[in-house]
Amino acid sequence: MRNPIAAGALPAPFLLFVALHSAFGPLDAQAPTASSAANLPVREVTVFKDGHAYLLRDQPLGGTGRRQVVLDELPVPVLGTFWPYATEGARLVAARSSVQKVEVDEPAADFRRLLRANLGKQVVLTDQQNQRCEGTVRELPAVQPGQDGDLVLIATETSVRAVSLASLREVEIRGAVATSQRVARERQRLTLDVDAGAAGARVGVMYVQSGLRWIPAYRIDVDGKGGAQVQLEATLQNDLIDLVDARVHLVVGVPKFEFAGLVDPISLQQEVAQVAHRARHDSQFAQVLGNSIMTQGAGFAVEPPPQPNDPTVQGGEQAEDLFVYTLDGVTVAKGERLVVPIASFAIAYRDVYRLDVPFTPPVELQQAANDQRAFDLLRELAAPKARHVLRLTNGGSAPFTTAPALVLQRGRILAQGRMRYTPVGASTDLEINTAIDVHVEVQCQESKRQPGGQRFGNETYNRIDLTGAVALQNRKAVAIDLEVTRRVLGLLDEVGGGGQQRQLDGAQLWDGQERPVWWSWWSWPWWWFRHNGFGEAKWTVRLEPGQSLQLDAKWHYFWQ
Repeated sequence: MRNPIAAGALPAPFLLFVALHSAFGPLDAQAPTASSAANLPVREVTVFKDGHAYLLRDQPLGGTGRRQVVLDELPVPVLGTFWPYATEGARLVAARSSVQKVEVDEPAADFRRLLRANLGKQVVLTDQQNQRCEGTVRELPAVQPGQDGDLVLIATETSVRAVSLASLREVEIRGAVATSQRVARERQRLTLDVDAGAAGARVGVMYVQSGLRWIPAYRIDVDGKGGAQVQLEATLQNDLIDLVDARVHLVVGVPKFEFAGLVDPISLQQEVAQVAHRARHDSQFAQVLGNSIMTQGAGFAVEPPPQPNDPTVQGGEQAEDLFVYTLDGVTVAKGERLVVPIASFAIAYRDVYRLDVPFTPPVELQQAANDQRAFDLLRELAAPKARHVLRLTNGGSAPFTTAPALVLQRGRILAQGRMRYTPVGASTDLEINTAIDVHVEVQCQESKRQPGGQRFGNETYNRIDLTGAVALQNRKAVAIDLEVTRRVLGLLDEVGGGGQQRQLDGAQLWDGQERPVWWSWWSWPWWWFRHNGFGEAKWTVRLEPGQSLQLDAKWHYFWQ
C-alpha cells in the first residue's frame, strides 16, 4: 500500500511519532504573524469494512513566517491516531483544540431575529386582533444575559410601546430589510501553529475515525461447465465528511484498532472524561487519559462538493496482512452512497453437494422430552437436507472478501449466498440452494444395552450401543459428488462405506458454529464429558442418476 503522503514529505504513519517529536522542539514563544482559514480537504483515505477510515487532509500552507491555520471543525479520532503535520521544511509547532467565540451570520427566521436584525428601522406590527403599532424598533430586552425575553420596544411619535412577540401576526418593515444578523457563537476549532517553510509546503492532519465504510458485493455468473465470471463492486457509505476528487483505498482484511472505543481528547468529547473517571487510578487507561481535555461534542460544516468526476480503479496490492484496492478521483458528499465497480475476473468452480447430519440428544434425554418443541426438533433432526454448493477456486491475484454473492447461470438468477474470505490459491464453498432432488433418510436405533457394562472408579455405568444409517438416492438427471458428514454423541466404533472417522474435542465440535438450540434444554451430568465423546464420520461418494446408497456407522456411549 503506497504511503498516503508524497514521497520524501513525511515518513509512514507508524514512524510519524518519532518524526514529529524530533521536528517540534520546544514551543516558540513568538506570536504568530498571520492566520488563515482552512478546510483541509481529504486528499487520501483508507476505508475499512468495519466503518473506520484513516484520513489524510491537507492544503498548501502559503506565505512565510510564523502563522496559524484555523479549522472550524474538530475531527473525532480514535485515541492515539491523531497526527498533525507540515511538509517541505515547514515546522509544525503545535495543534490546539478549543472552544472560541466566532461571529457568524444567521438567517432571521422568526419575528424576534427579524426585528433584532432591523433595529432602528421603521416597522408596522399587527397582532392577532388586527391592532397595529407603527414606529421604530428600539430594543428587544433580555430577561438576563443570553436569555431572550418576549417583548419588543417600539418608539412611536408620542411614546415607547412594549409589544408581545407572541401576539404578533404580521411584521412590515419599511426601507431596506436585513434578513440575517451577525451573532457570536461558540465554535470548536482546531488551530495549527506553523513556521512556514519553502514554496510548496503543506499543512494537514491525519487520523482514524469511524463513519466511513465500504461494503463489497459479488456477482458470479456460472456457465454450468466449471467456469464463472466474477464481478466485484464496492458501496461506499459516507456518513463522515465530504470527499472531493480523493484517492480512496479499500481494505480487504481485519484491522486492529486497540482503542477503537475511546475518542482522542483533541476532539473535546465528553465521553473521554467519563471513561477516564471510571478507570482505576493505577490502570494503564488512567495513565493514558489522565491529561485529557474535555468539554462538548463536535459538529461538521463543510462546503458542498463540486460536480464529481468519474472514479477510476488503480488496481490492488498486498499490504502485510491486508489487501488494498485503490480508487482515484472519488467524489461523494457526506450522507451520500456511491457504488463503484472494482474488479472483473474469471475463476474455476465445481458443483458439490453437502449433507451434514447433526448429532441428536441421547435416547434417555429424548425419552424425557415432554413438550411439542422437543418433538418438532427431533423430527427436523431426523430429516436433514443436502445442499448444493459451488466450490470456488481463487486463482486470481486478490483474496476473496466476506460479502454477499449473487449467483446466476448464464444471466438467470439462481440464489444469493455468502462469500467468505479466501486467500489466493485456496478454495471456498458458496452455498446456493437446497438439493431437493437428493433424497435423504436418516436412521438411528439402539442395538444393545449392557447394564453395568462399564465401571469407572467407584461408579458403574450402562453401555448403550447404537447403529445408524444414512440412505441416499440421486433423483437428478446427472451424476453428483456428495460429501456426507455425520456427528454423534459418543464413541465411534465402526464406519462403513469407505468412510473416515475421528473423535472431536470441544473446539473441533462446533467449528465456530453456535451450539444447537436443544443443548441447553437439559442439565448435562458432569460425568458425560468425562466418559463419553463426540464422534464424526465422513464420506465422499459419487452418485449416478437414479443410484441409491446407504452409509452405516456404529457407536456407543455410557449412561448412569
